[in-house]
Amino acid sequence: MLKNKSLNLSILTVFIPLILQFIYIKYVSYEVDKNVYGDFIILGTFIYGLSQIFLSIPGQSFSRFYNITENKTYFINEFRTYLIAINILSIFIVYSLYLIYENRFSMIVYLLIYIYFAISNNYSLNQQIFLLSLERKKYLALKIFEAIAKYIFPLLMYYKFKTLESFIGGITLGYILSFIIIMYYLKEIPFKIEFNLQNQKKYFIFAYPILISAVFSWSMSFSDRYFIDYYLKTRDVAIYSILAQFSGFANFSAIIYGIYVNPIILREYEKDKVFALKLLKKYLKYFLVVLITMFIIALLLPKSLLAIFIEKEVIFNEYYYNTFIILVLGIILTVFQTALSMYFVLLKRLDIHAKIFMFVAIVNLGLNFLIPKYGIIAASISTLIAYLLLNIFILLWIKNAKI
Repeated sequence: MLKNKSLNLSILTVFIPLILQFIYIKYVSYEVDKNVYGDFIILGTFIYGLSQIFLSIPGQSFSRFYNITENKTYFINEFRTYLIAINILSIFIVYSLYLIYENRFSMIVYLLIYIYFAISNNYSLNQQIFLLSLERKKYLALKIFEAIAKYIFPLLMYYKFKTLESFIGGITLGYILSFIIIMYYLKEIPFKIEFNLQNQKKYFIFAYPILISAVFSWSMSFSDRYFIDYYLKTRDVAIYSILAQFSGFANFSAIIYGIYVNPIILREYEKDKVFALKLLKKYLKYFLVVLITMFIIALLLPKSLLAIFIEKEVIFNEYYYNTFIILVLGIILTVFQTALSMYFVLLKRLDIHAKIFMFVAIVNLGLNFLIPKYGIIAASISTLIAYLLLNIFILLWIKNAKI
């Protein structure tokens, strides 16, 4: 009964934000100027990449060591302290963005992007406390607040002012309000600067390979936006991103899986390693069946239904529709490799994970140079091929490792 309740809460944690995301995609597709949204994607992709670089080591270490740490307050404040250093360093990185694009964006945009980056990172890390503690009700509430910040606030602000500044300002304001709420939830864990060099070395040695994986993962999933922006038009960036976001409906299964399965596996692994690995294998088999079913459903969806959320001129265009289907398959493969990657975390072989990502990302970058000739469909194909190779290499490693 308890497991069913936990699963139901995990599903709600994903399903409610997914509904808000569909509303967001529909409004963006039909109402937001494609140049404004294309510019937002270019900036948002940069910020996501920045998060991948700076938060990969703290994020993986936080998840891996949370359950085996006795003094949780000290542990949490260690990572809060790291975030302060990351946010200070990121000022110079955002300044480099200004040097690249200069007057393409206003100074207000650069300021808002930085605040959005800093607040959202703090929010994401603090969220993990409730997930790893299996406080699923509070985690559900926090994910809903975050979804409102990401999907509703930018639309409200854009509806009022119709500018890039208002779109980014909306999401920034939403995250600020959400952060105030999460700080209220964590009022019993007062912030205090904590720094332990020995612990820092331990976290770094464990997770540094994931930094390489994270950078190349970002490259495979998002660098195509910059190729499209450079070789094609900002409008093409917007259309491709809308198709990619809607095709990302498959991600909801990954989030449910991650919220429900990963904390269980991490906790069980500390008790009985053999049992935990068998349990992980069983969950992965079920998950693969779910993903295959989802892809079949995507193929059967009528275009008229898709047109509710994606602009008709786009989804009824055969070229864009084919791009969408390829993106769906790519997302399915992305989701499965993410689940498979738990093996590398448990066995502390993130170095192998990083090497695989590095090779596949290079292949992906090479394929992106086909974008000038074939357009955005080349971007979707390059991503699909990359994640197909990634899954194959990971499965071969698992087989050879005789897990």
